[in-house]
Amino acid sequence: MKKILLTVLALSILFTFTSNNASAATIGIKGGYTMPKDDLKNYDDTMNFGVYFDMGKFLFNDLNFRPSVDYFVLDRDNDARNRDVWGIHMDWYWFFIGKKSIAPFIGFGPSLNYYVFDDDNTDGDSDAGVDLFLGSDFKITGPLTLMVEGRFKFLDIAARGETALQLNLGIAYSF
Repeated sequence: MKKILLTVLALSILFTFTSNNASAATIGIKGGYTMPKDDLKNYDDTMNFGVYFDMGKFLFNDLNFRPSVDYFVLDRDNDARNRDVWGIHMDWYWFFIGKKSIAPFIGFGPSLNYYVFDDDNTDGDSDAGVDLFLGSDFKITGPLTLMVEGRFKFLDIAARGETALQLNLGIAYSF
């Protein structure tokens, strides 16, 4: 399954950079609150932050490609298996009523989650995952946009119980 996800990631990068507009149209930062669920429910809720790039249209006008990187910590008291989670995302945002001053979206995207464990004797690990999300972009003024989103994260698609819910707020600058 990881090979399929990596193939999809590679193809999405290939399609993006072979298109006519192969530069980032927008760069943004986002942060918010992560709530581990299901098999991870014993971990504490935590903050997250990340950076994203809007690469513009993908296949049709209202579908945008937004790769991103984010970070959060899975932490619980007195546990050597605490871990930092770095996510690399290849997200597709569908603005179903177009990109206007208020632009709601839904989307999905595969992710590669890399774990760094607090235990010094353990090497890092990685898992293929997928995110489902919804939210809205709000034009503030000029090149600035506010983004509000909710994400449901499957951190490991092979272990379906490793999920988290994220609520994010972001600000983006368009070139």
